[in-house]
Amino acid sequence: MAPDRIMFIRHAEKPDANEGNGIEADGKADDESLAVRGWQRAGALARFFCPIDERHSARLTPATVFAAGNGPASKSKRSMQTVTPLVALLQATSQVNYITAHLKDDGPALMADVLAQSGVVLIAWEHKVLPPLIGHVPGAPAVPATWPENRFDMVWILDRTLGGWSFSQRPQLLLAGDTAEPIR
Repeated sequence: MAPDRIMFIRHAEKPDANEGNGIEADGKADDESLAVRGWQRAGALARFFCPIDERHSARLTPATVFAAGNGPASKSKRSMQTVTPLVALLQATSQVNYITAHLKDDGPALMADVLAQSGVVLIAWEHKVLPPLIGHVPGAPAVPATWPENRFDMVWILDRTLGGWSFSQRPQLLLAGDTAEPIR
């Protein structure tokens, strides 16, 4: 068993000088949570990956969603918060595996778990770790060496091919300021 498609997204916008403070879903201030714009993106991502027009959902709607869990080395909740609205929508309409057991630096174990899944898999993770994660996929294609600090608006996609995997990028184009420019 192996997935047909693996999609990678960076967690949504985090607190900084431009985005303001981090907040939990209940509005409580928390530096380990998403900024307001991040929560907006998280909500929009639910329909991006689970579109109302079902003709487009087969290749975007994940059967399994992975988000970086938090622990002593990383207290960030942002990866989990980014997919919370999507997971809630999927749980209301279908079955979805939601896995937060892996910490952000647990690449080999995460990717072994990902490769044991079937169908479409979505991974929401920290941007610095995304390119190296793909290196754990046997036969993985070349991808950009870094995910830029200021890009929250792209989906990296690995599709299974006869000889391994192909790589593509799909812009989200969900919020003002998002761009279709691929990550290089």
